[in-house]
Amino acid sequence: LLPYTLLSQQSSIIFSKANLSVFNPAFTGLEGPSLILNSRLQWIGIDDAPRTNYFLYHLPAKKNVHLGVSALNDRVFIENKTYLNVDYNYKLQLNEERSIYLAIKAGGFYNNIDTDRIPRIFNEANPLLSAVESYFNPMVGVGFTLIDPNFFIGLGTPNLFNSKRFQNNGDLEPSAQDLTLFHLTGGYTFSINDKLNLNPLIIYRALSDLPNFVSGNVSLVYQEKISVGTGLSNNDNISVFFSSKNKNGFQLGYGYEFLRGSSKIAINKPTHEIFLKINLDNKEDSEENEEKEEESEK
Repeated sequence: LLPYTLLSQQSSIIFSKANLSVFNPAFTGLEGPSLILNSRLQWIGIDDAPRTNYFLYHLPAKKNVHLGVSALNDRVFIENKTYLNVDYNYKLQLNEERSIYLAIKAGGFYNNIDTDRIPRIFNEANPLLSAVESYFNPMVGVGFTLIDPNFFIGLGTPNLFNSKRFQNNGDLEPSAQDLTLFHLTGGYTFSINDKLNLNPLIIYRALSDLPNFVSGNVSLVYQEKISVGTGLSNNDNISVFFSSKNKNGFQLGYGYEFLRGSSKIAINKPTHEIFLKINLDNKEDSEENEEKEEESEK
């Protein structure tokens, strides 16, 4: 069987900052207990195009420990991957303002492969497909993150080990693998005034034997409630996005991504993304927001 690798669409998500724990468990729980839903519909109008859905649950912190659960579904063409992981994130306080987080991720994924959906020219069975079947692989990932009031930087991987996608059936020896992904992320907060912040974010993804992926975005945030921004990546995609957060911690966002230029080999179809976050500690947030509003009025 010829070498074959299918790149997951996970690293290309528009609302990447809210979903960083998917790639680096050391981001788990850093913004408090919450539920996060993210749905990405790529290349609208193309049959069997990538569809990626995330569900993240960050539990309330206990002392220095943050726990989280993530469930992901990544579909494209004949493959349907479902991930389930648990994150353990431990906080080390360096000083009053700066902390390091060390974390581990454990779980697995099941890849459901439906070879019957492959278009056929001849009725005879294809011997090359005899080794291709659905499979399960365990996952163990690690990560660290440095948090400062004005910036953060993190390095992690959702899975430390390369794993074979298919088994040797005696006649053919498959060489396809699910490869280790390393994810480096950094962000900064520029305070323009008491109400406006400018937040740039950059992501670098390294995958062995394949081109590296680099993306960056910048968002303008008003009173921690309304955010608008744009992003750019080295795969020639541009994105625009916005989100709104109410006083109870309910946040809703929409992103739109499109191809820049006119490459003849790229799929020039738009991508839509919807983001929802529910803060499970909204009582404290509401009190903090009320205090800030009272102080600003004074």
